[in-house]
Amino acid sequence: MGQTIGFCTATDGIRIAYATTGDGPPLVYATGWPGHLALEWRKPFARGFLEDLAAGFTLIRYDMRGSGLSDDAVAALSFDALAADLEAVVDHLHLERFALLSLGDLAGPIAIRYAANRPERVSRLVLNSPFARGSDIASVRKQRATIDFVLNYGFPTSEFVDAPGVDAETLRDVRHLVEAGASHAWQAEVLRILYAADVTHWLGRIVAPTLVLHARGDTFVPFEVGRDVAARISGAEFVPFEGASNAPWAHRQVIVQEVHRFLRPLLGQSPAMVPRDAGREPLPDNLTVREVEVLRLLAHGRSSREIADALVISARTVERHIANIYAKLNVRTRAQATAYALTRRLVQFDSA
Repeated sequence: MGQTIGFCTATDGIRIAYATTGDGPPLVYATGWPGHLALEWRKPFARGFLEDLAAGFTLIRYDMRGSGLSDDAVAALSFDALAADLEAVVDHLHLERFALLSLGDLAGPIAIRYAANRPERVSRLVLNSPFARGSDIASVRKQRATIDFVLNYGFPTSEFVDAPGVDAETLRDVRHLVEAGASHAWQAEVLRILYAADVTHWLGRIVAPTLVLHARGDTFVPFEVGRDVAARISGAEFVPFEGASNAPWAHRQVIVQEVHRFLRPLLGQSPAMVPRDAGREPLPDNLTVREVEVLRLLAHGRSSREIADALVISARTVERHIANIYAKLNVRTRAQATAYALTRRLVQFDSA
């Protein structure tokens, strides 16, 4: 799976970079923090997560103005301007109807406002770690301290990426991506806008079927804040899950699974099987798409290093996937995992 980079222009003339990945109904991933589309795609922790999200969909992402591949010559920043970036990408791609995905930071308020204002376009809305009012996230004193820290040192990624199995290599990649996205001054400005955001009055106007996800131990947006967002959206489904990280990729398994479950009516079939496993039965035993890829290569006798090279991920990440596979399948050896893969027809060997 690859990504295609394109550019469009917002109403104020700022050029916005966007990327499309996969094939299927459009799934627009609202941007809530400065990023870098090209670099993100080269980071194993991010690419694997994005590829899993894109299975069965055309996943559409974009770089926030002032960051990544989008124009960085931006005089000032505002919530309205960031919301306009989303509108520009959607209009440029002529998307009449699409699912809208928000996985944290300012993307929540942006997606809430868009879904309330453009109900004819948003078929389904997914909000992970959402908030409607930035002042609910932290006290004024903590807000000021965090902004000052970000201005001087950049966003403290290690404080908010707290999940089992996140190794030092991944943390370095996360830090590299955050630093490459935008300057510390720009990050601090985004944080100011985040704390000042208030879209509470839009929640009651959302009519799209909505899924709200929130980790119970979220270290950035308190759990009760996300629960309150769900309560204020008519008919919203609230799914809490265990975890302490604000980073969606750190909870990749549960988020991808829940997003695909919720969006399944848009596909008419199990999205976990499209396009990578079209024609097969749904993925068994709660395996993710990536875990099936690892299992297949493992069954063919590939070493962890060979699997890592084939999937463009680290050997350490492969070992984590193998450990997860063993736990889910209740097996202890590669031979047992291979037997399982053969039984479920995940791999086939020539009879000769």
